[in-house]
Amino acid sequence: MKVHLVFAPSLYSSSSEILGENVWPPMGILYIAAYLRSRLPETEIKITDGCRIGYEKTIREITTFRPDILGISFYTTQTLGATRLAREIRTKLPQTLIVVGGPHATALPTETLRMSGADLCVVGEGEEAFHQIVEATLEGKEQSYFRHLPGAWSVERNRDNTEIVYRNNPAQFITPLDVIPYPARDLIDMNDYRGWFISKRVPQATMLFARGCPFRCTYCANEIWRSSAPVLRARSPKDIVEEMAHLHAQYGINEVYDQADEFNHSLLHALDVCKEMTRQKLGMSWQASLRAQPFSEELAKAMAEAGCWCASLGVESANERTLRGIKKYITLKDVESTCLLLQKYGIKVRAHFMLYNVWEEQGQLVFEDSQMTENTLNYARSLFQRGLINYMTWSVTTPFPGSELYGIAVRHNLINAHSVNNWDSWLQKETFTMDLPGISRKERSKVWKMGKLLQMRCMLKNRDYRLKDISTIVRRGMNLLLAEVA
Repeated sequence: MKVHLVFAPSLYSSSSEILGENVWPPMGILYIAAYLRSRLPETEIKITDGCRIGYEKTIREITTFRPDILGISFYTTQTLGATRLAREIRTKLPQTLIVVGGPHATALPTETLRMSGADLCVVGEGEEAFHQIVEATLEGKEQSYFRHLPGAWSVERNRDNTEIVYRNNPAQFITPLDVIPYPARDLIDMNDYRGWFISKRVPQATMLFARGCPFRCTYCANEIWRSSAPVLRARSPKDIVEEMAHLHAQYGINEVYDQADEFNHSLLHALDVCKEMTRQKLGMSWQASLRAQPFSEELAKAMAEAGCWCASLGVESANERTLRGIKKYITLKDVESTCLLLQKYGIKVRAHFMLYNVWEEQGQLVFEDSQMTENTLNYARSLFQRGLINYMTWSVTTPFPGSELYGIAVRHNLINAHSVNNWDSWLQKETFTMDLPGISRKERSKVWKMGKLLQMRCMLKNRDYRLKDISTIVRRGMNLLLAEVA
């Protein structure tokens, strides 16, 4: 049995700038490959990162390998590339079972099946559902078997051309997470991925210390981790540190970036992870994402002792009403207190903000106007000038499918005509997906460039990047500043 797992290419020409080509490998399909290999070791598995190599090369790799099963994983901003890929492979390799999955497919499974013409759509966590699909195919099960397989959706047409959608509950989450093997990084060339620009040591790799999040911020679209229960699963400190040691020994990795939603979902667990890192004396540096609360001086100290040198902190807005409205449920006092503690122990802070936040109050549309958005950027500048943050990044608020915000945008008809179903256009950072009443293109352009200048200023003052990356950073900065905001 030959199985080909593909991280879909985007049709947008500059996908590398946004989706991380040459930065981080596609962890989702690497986890699925590892899990499948552990259950069905006789399966021949190939991995293709289509985002890195582009659409045409991806097609050639698939048609050369000629898999029995093709699995295509993608985010919203790769939807057009993924669905076109599935339809083209259906023509070239009609006997191949085509399975689609990922965050967008989980949020909009019926639409995804219609657009792609795929045989099956995996909804929710992928490892066990995909394993069951491969196992059933090996056993020669009929197509009707998949109509009742947990985590698998399919669409069939009757003789009168009426459509039947077979919907199944997502597969139960795998617990504990420690039973899932480390991602199958041996199936890719780790040298193809340079890691994030901001790093203390190289080479750098990514890990997931946990899956899920107990909070319900309106803009979050990671529906996969809410498709079953529990909504948060943390790996044991021992398993986390053993994978770090494996990365160092096997691939020479010297720094790890934890891609979990927040390292401090539990102060006790976070402290235990730090203590295990310190006990093992790995000598590796690492970065993690934090929530402003809960946090403590004990944790800040433990993180520094364990080798953490930079933390990403989701601030989102400088307006307290907004933070309540988007269900962030932190305060600016929380933000500044946590920044102070991190800086006290020498941990740099990368703060994340969102422009033009949108929410509802008693069913009525509410959003940040340009003045409120500029207030957020001015607050970010103030944090930087006071030495509370070292870097800042921001994004235009975007209603990705699977988020509560997506429902708000649909109800209030906010998604502009250019963006409706034109999913790859959502990739362009200079494009505003939502049109908000009373906010002109000129206003948006002013705020957008204000944010970019501040972001570049922070980047250039803090020199935690490699000399060879300077030209790329400058080129990206110029492209962004000169871009025409839509």
